[in-house]
Amino acid sequence: MKKVTILGLYNTMATTIFGPMDILNQAGRLWNRVSRSPQTPFFEVTIASADGQPIQSVNNIQIQPHCSINQIEQTDLIIIASATYIEKILEKNPELVTWLRHQYDQGAHIASICTGVFLLAETGLLDGKSATLHWGFTEVFRKRYPHVALEQDQMYLDHGRLYCSAGVSAGMDLSLYIVEKFCGRKAAVESAKTMVLDLGREKQTPYDCFFVPKDHGDTLIIKAQEWIEEHQTEAINYDWLAQKFRMSRRSLERRFKNAVGVTPLGYLQKLRVEYAKHLLEEGIQTFNEITYQVGYEDISFFRKIFIRLTGLRPKEYQQRFTGYSQKSMIQ
Repeated sequence: MKKVTILGLYNTMATTIFGPMDILNQAGRLWNRVSRSPQTPFFEVTIASADGQPIQSVNNIQIQPHCSINQIEQTDLIIIASATYIEKILEKNPELVTWLRHQYDQGAHIASICTGVFLLAETGLLDGKSATLHWGFTEVFRKRYPHVALEQDQMYLDHGRLYCSAGVSAGMDLSLYIVEKFCGRKAAVESAKTMVLDLGREKQTPYDCFFVPKDHGDTLIIKAQEWIEEHQTEAINYDWLAQKFRMSRRSLERRFKNAVGVTPLGYLQKLRVEYAKHLLEEGIQTFNEITYQVGYEDISFFRKIFIRLTGLRPKEYQQRFTGYSQKSMIQ
């Protein structure tokens, strides 16, 4: 039986503790119970906090851990729950980083859920590797940990003995993956069926939202952004736009990408796709109608852009995020 330690931290989301705990604890138990066969548990799960004191989670829920990290003599796997307030966590419990490094050196696997990857990255173990986390925290993570490559579209990643996952529900996906890695495909399928969960979700792209970044400090690019936003459904001449802001097109594209992360064209595409997503969620118009409304004439071309940025076909997106799956007008 594998020993698992779930590390709870300040203001963690309780689901990122109890979700993995329930999935791992029931592996070899719940399926066997409903199938009337002997139970063969695969994991022994312990919740730990840095000092053994109750974990204050989101919504002021106090979670009583089984022990402190210093009471963990040996563990096969550590799961780091969400850790959004990383600076406060490190200020209060700086020993966490050393403890994680020590456990890893002793052979433990370490997995993070959602923003728990902040603490994992603090150990330096992810330097030169890639990571994923909730799409809403990618820019903060990228700035804080420049030596870690982000694969922000991934639901979870496996680096041998290091794992990370995207948002809260992605912790469920990672937990099922861990069941499969440690116990085999059959155990993972049985776990998924008894917990009524989907296997095989790999991308968080459909859940991503484009929040316009304007805290980069380049006032000229902010003005360019605002102009593009005001004219996002119109045809834009980027040579003319560069002249409007008194620079070459090459300089505009370079400064824009440095500030925003994409070129002006990429920015326009993201704005239009975000607009199209909202219209699809309303479930009133066809994709052909939406294409023209957001500023495109070539339906096939915009469909390709939409799929690239969302990971879903327009009809799939609408079925997932509206209640119109049976009477969809999408084409």
